[in-house]
Amino acid sequence: MGTNSKIEWTTHTFNPWIGCTMVSSGCINCYAKTTDDRHLFGQVSHWGPGAPRRITSDTNWRQPYRWAKRAEVATERPRVFCASQADIFEDEAPIEARRRLWKVIGDTYQFLDWLLLTKRPERILGVMDDDGLNFGFFKKTRCWLGTSVENEKTIARVWEILDVDAGKHFLSCEPLLSSLVIPFCKLEQIDWLICGGESGPGARRMDPDWARSLRDQCYEANVPFFMKQMGSVYGPNKGHELPDDLNIKQFPVRAQ
Repeated sequence: MGTNSKIEWTTHTFNPWIGCTMVSSGCINCYAKTTDDRHLFGQVSHWGPGAPRRITSDTNWRQPYRWAKRAEVATERPRVFCASQADIFEDEAPIEARRRLWKVIGDTYQFLDWLLLTKRPERILGVMDDDGLNFGFFKKTRCWLGTSVENEKTIARVWEILDVDAGKHFLSCEPLLSSLVIPFCKLEQIDWLICGGESGPGARRMDPDWARSLRDQCYEANVPFFMKQMGSVYGPNKGHELPDDLNIKQFPVRAQ
């Protein structure tokens, strides 16, 4: 699961478990839930309050060690996105699996950049305390801590992710559901911003001017801007094609 990820801003995707609970409007058309639900075949769902999260196979858990071994002789550090089908900081995350994840990160960070994306940045410090992590763990292991900010209602997540020291901080403004203004004093502390529209059934339209505004804010704050897609309801052909002025795929400088 996840080698050579189809997500263009990462190298690999690693899911320690599958399942989550909706926390904000950005979750309404969750592609991970839709994908997982297609394969349930009458089994209990892994999504929603009280639903059992499905821990992935031991074979999958060995993948990061294989990636790290190959990366020993690579010319650049691979990025590992964790997790595309879960939120590792949610309150119903399987605790033992989460603690196992910290060990995997600790064993492989010399060769891999771990990208941890959450919609619950306010829970990170509490989770670190519960799991016995040193408060310098994410800095030491060079983790890139990210949070989703889909509209003005979720902008407080920017403050909360910056409260945790890390190798890098990034924002995922995907799906972008409204115009968004990030205070300059906070944006200039961010290392990377990813922007994108919503795809799949029921996708909500993203105004390209919302993306242009974020692009301009990033340029002013000297923050790399990565435009992933326009979403499936953009334009006359309802395609993902990027306007020329938004065809921007910038990456931050690698952690050293």
